[in-house]
Amino acid sequence: MKTGNWLIALAGLVLTLGGITARASEEAPAPDMETQTFGAWTMRCVTQEGAVPPCDIGQAVTNRDTGQTVMRVSFAYLADKGQYAVQILLPLGFLIPSGVLVRIEEGPDITDWPVTRCGPQGCLVEKLVAADVLDPFRAHDKGSVAVLDVQGKPIAFPLSLTGFTKAMDAMTARNKAE
Repeated sequence: MKTGNWLIALAGLVLTLGGITARASEEAPAPDMETQTFGAWTMRCVTQEGAVPPCDIGQAVTNRDTGQTVMRVSFAYLADKGQYAVQILLPLGFLIPSGVLVRIEEGPDITDWPVTRCGPQGCLVEKLVAADVLDPFRAHDKGSVAVLDVQGKPIAFPLSLTGFTKAMDAMTARNKAE
């Protein structure tokens, strides 16, 4: 299925899937890390001197049945570049050439965030973006990250945007101050 076709097929896909839930990361923080929760987002800040960037915000999507993390999304403001680093960790087993679709409810679809590498834990989407690229995340409550499985069927991981603006503003201010 060509990229354009699966994007159209995905248009009607429901943003939430049974058994999968988006939430602020509940991983135990490292001793040299402080965390703060904003809705579905967790801001993590490294307290060691010289960490660049010192803080990021993230959200994990887990399978309710197994408790396994199936997707993790994080954003960090890079003060020296004036841009945001986006990182999405996805599970292995999807068609990379089809790409990744980030859909924000009633907002524009993002289709130009490529998979940059895969490793034992999964595949990563990594990109530097300007602040205005993230405006749709600030203006809506829900989104999803979608890929095609090896049979060409869409899989959508829900993305809660509850608390995103407060988390992003707190993280950006903290990274600018460091």
